[in-house]
Formats: sequence, structure tokens, C-alpha cells
Amino acid sequence: MGLSVRLSALLAVLALLLSAFLVGGGLAAAGVSAAGGEIRVVQTSQQVNFPSGVGLSITVESDAEIDEVRVYYRAAGSRQWGYAYADFDPGTRVVATQSVPVREATYIAPGADVEYYFQIRDVAGNVFETDRAVVEYLDGRFDWKRINVGPLELVYHDIRESRIEDYARVLREDLARVQELLQLEQARDFKGVIYNSYDDANAAFPVTSQTTTDHGTFAGYAFPEQRVFVGQGLDRRVIVHESTHLMFRDALGPRNVEVPAWLNEGFATYMEPDVRVRGSSNLYLRTPHLKAMRALTGTPETIPLFYQKSVSVVAHLIEEYGEDKFRQFLGEIGGGTPSEVALVSVYGFDDHGLDSSWAGLPIPPPVAAAPTPRTPAQAALSQAPDSRAGVPNPGESGSAPYSDEEKVAGAPQSQSPAAPQQGNSQSPQRQAPEERNQPSPFIFFDAWILAGVALLALAVVSAKFVYNRLRQSREPADDGWESWYNDNDD
Repeated sequence: MGLSVRLSALLAVLALLLSAFLVGGGLAAAGVSAAGGEIRVVQTSQQVNFPSGVGLSITVESDAEIDEVRVYYRAAGSRQWGYAYADFDPGTRVVATQSVPVREATYIAPGADVEYYFQIRDVAGNVFETDRAVVEYLDGRFDWKRINVGPLELVYHDIRESRIEDYARVLREDLARVQELLQLEQARDFKGVIYNSYDDANAAFPVTSQTTTDHGTFAGYAFPEQRVFVGQGLDRRVIVHESTHLMFRDALGPRNVEVPAWLNEGFATYMEPDVRVRGSSNLYLRTPHLKAMRALTGTPETIPLFYQKSVSVVAHLIEEYGEDKFRQFLGEIGGGTPSEVALVSVYGFDDHGLDSSWAGLPIPPPVAAAPTPRTPAQAALSQAPDSRAGVPNPGESGSAPYSDEEKVAGAPQSQSPAAPQQGNSQSPQRQAPEERNQPSPFIFFDAWILAGVALLALAVVSAKFVYNRLRQSREPADDGWESWYNDNDD
């Protein structure tokens, strides 16, 4: 009974301490409440100002002077929040404004949903956070319309409805084919924004380089984290390619895995309708090794070769070894296994072996190599909210320098821009197989000479030492010193 009383007393003391903490020490937490506490929201507003950003405004009141208003924002679906300090004049009632940037550190694509909330502080220490709100960042220059095509919400402007409906029927079959190959039971919804001309689209595209912009290298960009792609023209190839990028990311799962560009772009191109797959005999000597194709880089002249080899290699994996193995390969990557390790696990060869298998050459044994540890900076980059990948414009070749998916659309040839002459393009040449670095035989010869010289010098010094010792033992030691002294004394 005494034990029960003591336990009851202890629990009562703990309850009192907890109450005191909540009342005395938990004031800041109490200030953050849905009701607002000491801070009250009067009104909020939002305005899409394409292409500069989204303008946000909030009017708030407090019993104490408000001295800070922050805006937290991100593209809906991204992992990272950005924030900025809103502009206002301090007081007990303020109107704070801030524009969410969309083309600076984090690119936000047209059509993406922008998520945001405000955090307000006053000099009394009260803190209040508003509920999260969402605004669609869409180009206000056009009257947009929408149509659902399977998991895709296609956003378009100034196109006849009958034409859109005809496209939609064909696209449903195309996307169903992608979903079937990837075995996606339920594809997540995503959005595609289509501009009718390159000039209109260029104002919305992310900045890659002046050269690719001037050449119109890319006709589409996909952003898996933002669940949206942006494309030029109602082009079936572009829409399927960019949609495949988003569905491909879904098939890999929620992990933010690194996928080599040759696989990412090659698969998206492979799923395009009526794609032309070139054989390795036309590409092997004109393209780099797969090891050098982990990132999409190049010039408007060399980008087409990147895409041609990428789709040819992916077609080889799927058609030579089967769809089941390819899905198993993607499953390994989606589980966090590096692609080069997944290749060995599923197919029995590494990047070099795949290059050889694709080219019809003897397949070398895989080189076992542990995954390279990532630095903190690399790990941070891997958490970036977007990954872009690009598709070269029809008639031009392209490669995208992003890990996000961008693709240059393949518009019908009658609508495609003039292409550079492929015969004049400077394409990378395949180097002869690398030989192992064997040490020169002259290195060993020089070493023997140096060792011999050292032994000879040691022998001479030793002989001289022995000779001097023998000479000293035959002559009196004093004579020499006495003669030297006497000579100087004369």
C-alpha cells in the first residue's frame, strides 16, 4: 500500500512539472496554432506573373509589432523547401509581399503546382504559420485547355478539339504500351504542357546553353519531381518520350537513384512510336564507350549520335535478353544498386561488356569494383528536386546536360527545323582498345646500373679505409706531427 501511495505522489509531481513546462516554457509552441494565437491573418492573395514567378501577399495583425515574415515555397512533390523574407514595413498590422522565383536556383516548370506557406513573428516572440496553399504556375499568355489521356493531363492552347481527340486516342495506346512494359500497376498522374511554336516554348524552357538555345536543340523537358513536362508542338514522339521519362521514374520507385543518361534517354526514345533503331555497325566507331555516356553532354552536332547509340543499346538489352531481364535490371537500380553493379548482377557483364555485346564482339569478364563513395556535396546534389532530360529536335541531334529529363521532340519531318548535315558533323571517334600500362624494361635496367654503381663506390671506400689502417699500423704516429711542427717552427 505504501508503494502505491509513493507511485501516486510521484505521478502527481510529474504532472505538475509537465503543466508548468507547457504553461511557462511552451509559449513559443503555443503561438504556432491554427487559430493564430496573438497573430491574426486578415487576407492572402496570389498572382502568377509568368515568366518571372508567383507574387504572394499576406495581411496580418498582432498585438505586438510584427518584425519578420518569411515565405516557404517549393514545387509540389519536391523534397526541399526554399524560403525568402517578405517585404513590409514593421507594425502591428502589415501587408507583406514576396515573389517566388522560378528560374533561379530551382527551376519550376510551367504547369507545375507551387506549394507555399507564410511564417510570421512578432517582437513578443509569437510565431504563426499559415496552412499550406497551392497555386498552378501556368503561362498567362494563352487560354489553356485540358484533356485526360490515361495518367496524362495534356494542357494545350489554340488547337481544334477534333484534332486533340484524335491524338488522345492514339496516345492512350502509346502510354498503355509504356505502362505494360514497365509493369506499372497504377501510373501516377502527371501533366504535359504543350506550346505551339518554339518561340513561345523557348520563353518557358530552362536555360541550358546559348548554343543549344540558338539551334533549337531541345523540343521538350520533363521534370519527374514536379510531375510535369513541357514540349513544343502537338508531336506524338515528343509527348510519348517525355511521358516515358516520368513513368520510368515511377517504375524505379521512391528512391532518388542515379540513372545513366544512356539508359534514361535510350529507353524514352525506344518507346517513341515508329522509332528507328540503328545497328551497332553504324555507331560503334563513331560514339564513345558507355562509361563516358553516364551524363548527357555534347553539341548540337554530336547530340544525335548520343541518342542513336542510347536507343540502340537499350533495344539490344530488351530484344536480345528479353523484357523480364530488363525489368529485373530496373528493379535492381530502383532498389538502390548502382547501374554498373546491376548490369553484372542481372546480365553478367559490366558497361564494357555491354558495349561489346551490343557491338557483336567477345564479351570481356566484368571488372569487380565497389561503388565509389559519394562526397557530401554529391549526396546533396542527388537530393535536388528536379531532373531534366532532353530530346533533340527532329533533324537535329541533341543531348541534355541535366539529370532531369528533357527530350527534344521529334516533330513530323515536314515541321522540323532544318538539320545540320550529318556528313559534316564532327563525331567522337572510338579509340582503339586500351592496353594495360606495362612498366618499361629500361626501368629495371636503370635500377641494376644504379645498384652496381652504389656497390662499386662502397667497395672503393672500404678498400681505402683498410689501406689507411694498414699504413698507420706501420709508421709511428708521432713522426708525422713532429715533422709538421718543426717545419713551421723554422
